Amino acid sequence: MSYLSAKKIYPGNQTSALNGWYKNIDTNDDGTNNASLGGPTSVLATPGYRYFQQRGYVEVGSGTTAVTGVGAVIVPSPYRNDDTRPDITGMVISGSAAQPAYIYRATISVASGWGDDRVASGVYTTAGHVISFGRNNGGSPTAASGIGEAVAQANMSQSSAGFWAAGNSALSNVPVLTATGAPGPAPGNVYRAITSAETYSVFSKATPNETAVGNNIQISAADAAAGLKGYLVVEACYFQADSAPGYEDIEAYIPARTVS
Repeated sequence: MSYLSAKKIYPGNQTSALNGWYKNIDTNDDGTNNASLGGPTSVLATPGYRYFQQRGYVEVGSGTTAVTGVGAVIVPSPYRNDDTRPDITGMVISGSAAQPAYIYRATISVASGWGDDRVASGVYTTAGHVISFGRNNGGSPTAASGIGEAVAQANMSQSSAGFWAAGNSALSNVPVLTATGAPGPAPGNVYRAITSAETYSVFSKATPNETAVGNNIQISAADAAAGLKGYLVVEACYFQADSAPGYEDIEAYIPARTVS
């Protein structure tokens, strides 16, 4: 699903974190929100560029509610008590050939909760694997070694064999060049140009460069019996060139005098 447009705010009006949720609308009067009125919120921090931050989570259970190797990210609605503005399932980053989007940060963490007896102590999967947040390639993960991929994905290693404790986290590479004298930048420190609609998901995989889905991600039987849930929290930050200004940007300044 591609975004139709991007809502823009200016730094002086930014009072909370940006969000990838957008307003859903019913275009065919069938009672379902089947289209979007606008895209994710961006901030014009640097003139001529839009900056985006999308945050979401994957809920992890046990048994039939375990994550089966790949988990769709839920981008939560900022209106959690309004059932006409539901969450979005699936984190999408949209760009085009004329206006590509460029990810500069990806993160993943295991939620630790606030001692409110709602969050599991951690999550489990195969020993030696990583839990990754990155580009979904037709249902499969993407290798971290591709051009720009290490900037666009985060791979979280285990706290102990097969276990990721609450509070564990991982960050992507930072696209900042620090070495000199090299013939060119390393593939893991450059941007990827996103020229279409790409989905970003959570995966279990054997290594950061693995392109096959790994085994289930789940919480312990004891945590499940206690009614707890695990949460893998993710974030993607990216920027995009703004559109060229149009008539709406100058109309208010055009003289429209009436001669009496």
